[in-house]
Amino acid sequence: MILFATQNFLPDVGGTQLYVTGLADALAKRGHGIEVYCDASSAGAAAKVDAARSYPIRRFWGPRPWMRLTKARAVNRRLARGGVKALITDTWKSLEHLSTEKLKGVRVMCLAHGSEFLVARGSRKERRLIACMAKADIVAANSQFTADELKRYAGGKTQVRVLLPGVTPPPLAPRQMPDLSGADAPHILTIARLEPRKGIDAVLQSLPALRAAHPGLIYDVIGKGDDKARLIALARSLGVGESVRFHGYISEHEKAQLIAASEIFALPNRREPGSVEGFGIVFLEAAAYGVPSLAGADGGTGDAVLEGRTGLVVDAADPKNVETALLKLLGSGNERAAMGKAAHQRFWSEFAWDAAIARFEDALLLG
Repeated sequence: MILFATQNFLPDVGGTQLYVTGLADALAKRGHGIEVYCDASSAGAAAKVDAARSYPIRRFWGPRPWMRLTKARAVNRRLARGGVKALITDTWKSLEHLSTEKLKGVRVMCLAHGSEFLVARGSRKERRLIACMAKADIVAANSQFTADELKRYAGGKTQVRVLLPGVTPPPLAPRQMPDLSGADAPHILTIARLEPRKGIDAVLQSLPALRAAHPGLIYDVIGKGDDKARLIALARSLGVGESVRFHGYISEHEKAQLIAASEIFALPNRREPGSVEGFGIVFLEAAAYGVPSLAGADGGTGDAVLEGRTGLVVDAADPKNVETALLKLLGSGNERAAMGKAAHQRFWSEFAWDAAIARFEDALLLG
């Protein structure tokens, strides 16, 4: 049996939640026994998620520190009962209170995402992180960038391995490459939490030049966050407010429609203090529909978007680079279509869970 100890699980929203839930689902589909111990969310939404799955999910409620300790004690008791072949944790923090003694004989995989390793040298948090890494047999980095960041924390028996994440195919994503001939007015799309490192402001600053070359252009932004008011004010100050649509959270069907209607998925991420894009699963959601991406070069996005093949990767700290890249993609229909086709093929052959799960099984169960 494979046990999950995780803070992140559906119905909570985010890339890590989708990743961990997708991994549990994919392993269960392959016939592995699965149990999940996770943080709780809305009781009603959680009940729907749990009822849709064939494996048991145990959720823990309360203030975060108390919840983590309660969950860790329950995981330790489950390990003590035996029958657990492997343990998967979403981050190093889910290992912190687990007993080294009870982990003996259990293969431990800790998923690694990127920003959690941006800690001050010599700090108490660094010491905690190193102690947790020592409990893992394998740390599964979501990109080469993340692997490079975490190597100073992992030693001894702990292996650091790049395992690009799998992705649950969006419900309406076509297995056959769709016709993306496009409408008269092109659409650019971003799906992200509204925060500075996502680079949405750089796209907004590009819009005056983009609209001059492509009248009627629409920029759709899906997501919520504390940066929304600043972004709306910026769009208005640039005179492009009527071209930008902030959607907040929307249904999966509505999201699928917006992705399919887009010529470019834009997420020109950049590094901010204590925060960086470790990979970017959302680039692959766009790829599932045959939409090429514009990504920032900071972090691990180069593993999610292949420069010149499935999109463009630029230094997004300079908004002019973002503008130049978007103009290039919008102005070259054949090249953009080729990138979209390559992105679509790569998604279904490497990242859809049916294809991706084998690399996790090999690392987790075969060593």
